[in-house]
Amino acid sequence: MIDDIESPYVWYNESYYTWTVSTHAETTNATIRMTPTDPDSVFENLSRPVADAPREVQTAIEHGESIGLAVESGLYQQHGTYYVVAPENEGAVLTELASIFAGFALTPVGRGYVAVALGLLGYRYREPTRDRLLTVRRATVLPALAVAVALIGTGLFESGSLTRFVTGPTSAFVVAAGTVAGVLSRQRRWLWLGGVTVGTGVLATAAITAALGLVGLIFGPAIVLLSFITGVVPFGYGYWFAQESPATQ
Repeated sequence: MIDDIESPYVWYNESYYTWTVSTHAETTNATIRMTPTDPDSVFENLSRPVADAPREVQTAIEHGESIGLAVESGLYQQHGTYYVVAPENEGAVLTELASIFAGFALTPVGRGYVAVALGLLGYRYREPTRDRLLTVRRATVLPALAVAVALIGTGLFESGSLTRFVTGPTSAFVVAAGTVAGVLSRQRRWLWLGGVTVGTGVLATAAITAALGLVGLIFGPAIVLLSFITGVVPFGYGYWFAQESPATQ
C-alpha cells in the first residue's frame, strides 16, 4: 500500500488486517485489535474511480508515467483493475517548482517591462509634443499589451506545460499594471488605487491557482507579490507620464 494513505487497514506478514483502538474508562490503557480481512475489501474501500482522478493521474495510468507539478498519490480503480500512483522522485518535483518560480521572477517581468516600453513609445510616436502621455484609460492598455507580449513570447521561446500560457501572461499583466497604479497615485485617486491593487492581486492569484491547482494556492500569492514588487519600475513611469486628474485641471 502507499505509505502516506491513512486507513483502518494494515499489511502484516503477507496478510491484510482491520485494526481498531479502544480505551478503557478511567485508565490510560488502550487495546489494539487486528482482524483479518480480504484484499478485495481493502482495495474496494480505499480506491477511487480513475474518471474522478486529476489529469496527471489519468495520464500516468494510461501511459505508465506522467510529468506534472503535483501528482496526487492514491489507489485508483478502473474496470475492475487497481492502480497505485505515487511520485517517482519527489526531489525532482521540488526542483521543478523552484525553477518555475525563478522563471516567473525573470521572464514575465521582462516581458511586462517590454510591453510598458512599447506602449509608451507608441504614445510618444502619436503625440511627440505632449509632456504627459498617460491617462488612466491609456495606462490600462499597457497591461493588456503585456498579456499579448507574454503570450507571443511563451509560444515562440518556451515549451512544456500549457499552464505557462496562463501563469506567465498573468504575472506580466501584474507587472505592467504598475503603470495604472502610478497614474492613479499621481492623480490622488486613492480609492481607485486601492480597488485596482486588490482586484489585480485577487484575479491574478485566482488565475494562477486555476492553472497550477493546489500548488497555486502556495506559489500564487508569492508570484503576485513578486510581480507587485517588480512593478515599481512601471509604477514610476506611470507616475511620471500621468496627466493631472480632470478635477484638478
